Amino acid sequence: MGMGSSTSNLPSGCLKPVNGYLIIADEGGFNDSKLHGAPTASWPIINVTQGSTVTILVCDTDRVAHGFQVNNYYDSNIESVGPGQVIRVSFVANKAGTFGIYCSIRCPPHIFMQSGALRVTA
Repeated sequence: MGMGSSTSNLPSGCLKPVNGYLIIADEGGFNDSKLHGAPTASWPIINVTQGSTVTILVCDTDRVAHGFQVNNYYDSNIESVGPGQVIRVSFVANKAGTFGIYCSIRCPPHIFMQSGALRVTA
């Protein structure tokens, strides 16, 4: 959770999907990326096997909107999640490699939302 977050202020429907991933966007970045060394270090990191379906629920507990992109998989859609909103992103990880997870909207914690990684192993 973010620095000012608690489970009591999560948006409705903000629950980790079964066999999926939960990302909280707030003033601390994505899943407190600011505290995990971003933007120098990758955070968050999602590890999957090639061919698997990836489901990510993104919840915005901040006061501003945030973008959510995954290079190669979810970058043709400029998706944003507004304050108190939840979006579900799902795709098949059909290409091996490491792909960036990042915010596409300039906002105060934007720099801490640029270094997430989706690692797809063959």
